[in-house]
Amino acid sequence: MFAKLFTNNETQQALEKAQQELLQLKQQNEQLSAENESLKAEVVSAQVSLNDNTDNQLLQCALTGLGQVQGIRETVLASFMGIEEESHSIEKVNAAFSKSETALRKILVGMDQLGTNMDKMTANISGLSQMADSINTFVTTISKISDQTNLLALNAAIEAARAGEAGRGFSVVADEVRALATNTNESANEVSDLVKKIIDTTHTTVNAVEEIQASNITLSDSIGHLNDEYEGIVACCDSMKDTILVSTTQTFIQTVKLDHVVWKGDVYNVIIGNSHKGVNDFADHTMCRLGKWWSGEGADKFGAHNAFKRLDAPHKEVHRAGVEAIRKFQSGDPQGAVKQLNQMERASVEVMDLLDQLGH
Repeated sequence: MFAKLFTNNETQQALEKAQQELLQLKQQNEQLSAENESLKAEVVSAQVSLNDNTDNQLLQCALTGLGQVQGIRETVLASFMGIEEESHSIEKVNAAFSKSETALRKILVGMDQLGTNMDKMTANISGLSQMADSINTFVTTISKISDQTNLLALNAAIEAARAGEAGRGFSVVADEVRALATNTNESANEVSDLVKKIIDTTHTTVNAVEEIQASNITLSDSIGHLNDEYEGIVACCDSMKDTILVSTTQTFIQTVKLDHVVWKGDVYNVIIGNSHKGVNDFADHTMCRLGKWWSGEGADKFGAHNAFKRLDAPHKEVHRAGVEAIRKFQSGDPQGAVKQLNQMERASVEVMDLLDQLGH
């Protein structure tokens, strides 16, 4: 019986010991579970921290890459300014060619009028030559009459001599008639010589006028061809001018689009702490390059364009939302900042779309 009691007592002790060990194991298990949960939480926290850090690093890399856009913008801006300068140069060249073309047309009109006047002059000189020929014919007739009169006077003088004293008076008259006929013949010869000189001079003048007229026609044809070439050059200049104007507009639009990308990049840099700019450092939408263009030169060129009329509102919203996002973030409202950033991006997409419409 004592042995049995001892055995039961030993068993009881073993059981109690086992229960204590079980309790200790349970406590250790609970402790390990707690430690495991703590480790899991730390792992999750570390994972989240790692992800946040990675995202932040990726964002900084993206913004660093975005900063390179500023260099591209400066290059595009330089190209725009160069193209714009060439546009002014081609306008001056085009104006000079237009003036030359106008001058050539006036010269052509003047030469046509000169040709018409020369035709009239040739006709008048030819008429003068014909009149001189008629005068020469009359002079020839007078010379013949003078010769016949002289012959008759000579015959009368011979007959008067035969009549003796009775024909002396008639002889005197015959001598006077013969002298008059001789003078008439001499005058007729002088007139004939003068008329011949007039005819010769007239022919020479007609030939000279015809040569001048031929030269005038040749020169007029040459100037006409030159005028045609000038018209072609002016047309080419007009085409170049239009092309340069289109290129200027498109380059400017790309420049202001890059301006917006850089401006938004500055906003993001402030929010993630890469920049210490304040809200006052961000230009108002009327003071940036696009805003000045919209109220000035752009209004002159595209004032009637529907896309241009719609451009101001989203452009204003981009600037407002960007500045407001900075205010929200700096006042401890990151969710409000994100909301404003989303609004800025939506307005920016609309601005880009409207600018593309203006560029096409």
